[in-house]
Amino acid sequence: MMKRNVLIALTFLAIALIASDSFAVPVKFSGHSVVADLPEAMLLVCIGIGIGMVGTLIGAGGGFLVVPILLLFYNFSPQHAIGTSITVVFMNALSGTFSYMSQKKIDYEIGLKFSVIAVPGVLIGAASAQLFSMFSFSIIFGLFLLILSYGLFSGMQLNLSRVNGVYRSEERTIQDITGQVYKYTPDMEVGLFSSFFVGIISGLFGIGGGIIHVPLMYSVLGVPVHIATAISHYILAITSFFGMLSFIGWNEVDLDYAVFLGAGAILGAYIGAKFSLKTKPQVIKNMIALCLLMLAVKLLVSVL
Repeated sequence: MMKRNVLIALTFLAIALIASDSFAVPVKFSGHSVVADLPEAMLLVCIGIGIGMVGTLIGAGGGFLVVPILLLFYNFSPQHAIGTSITVVFMNALSGTFSYMSQKKIDYEIGLKFSVIAVPGVLIGAASAQLFSMFSFSIIFGLFLLILSYGLFSGMQLNLSRVNGVYRSEERTIQDITGQVYKYTPDMEVGLFSSFFVGIISGLFGIGGGIIHVPLMYSVLGVPVHIATAISHYILAITSFFGMLSFIGWNEVDLDYAVFLGAGAILGAYIGAKFSLKTKPQVIKNMIALCLLMLAVKLLVSVL
């Protein structure tokens, strides 16, 4: 599995390096410079590795980090940041899914059902993102990150699952490659209903939706956190693909940044999936909460 992930990443990286070599001097595209030299390209790859590690570890795909990085440090417009981010999320999610498949942690039935409901929401969110200005996006996205950070730090439980419903869920059992057995009984009606709105937020902010799906499945539906992260990556690989196609259609995906960040994220995804085997759930939640808090504050300060 490691050899396959490395081969995929190196293929993307080789293509990007050949393409970037055609730029002799820095040029501007939609308000930001294209990747024009090897040091800058390798910096993006290193950033991508970090994004892939954290994103895969928490099942979030890394989009919540890509968007503010592109906005704050590379002068992207909101639409190009969202479109480029969701492309990176797709690369990372696809690689992470392969890793979790090898660990036998993915509940494919739940993942597929949630994906079918989430995809229309992703397309609606992507279309709505066209209305953002830099100021409005920074304020809304910054507040959104603050709320997510608070929820994870506080261990907030929403308890939306019902005892009785039209559709009565049965207990599900997953046994991973280590022999660990996970048993859970998710409320599928709540999960399916929520997935549509998670899809909207995913397409609207380019975050992939994992940062919401994981807490939703863990805190609300009762899915063990390690299974939730694996299912989340499977969902991300499907939904982000359709979101990526939408932004490509609007010419709002910067492939130079997406490929370099994505190549790094693929390598980081493998590392993150390995770390997840030894990482406690609370450590995972605190890690992402701290990252969200720092980025939210910086994003809000940049426009106020």
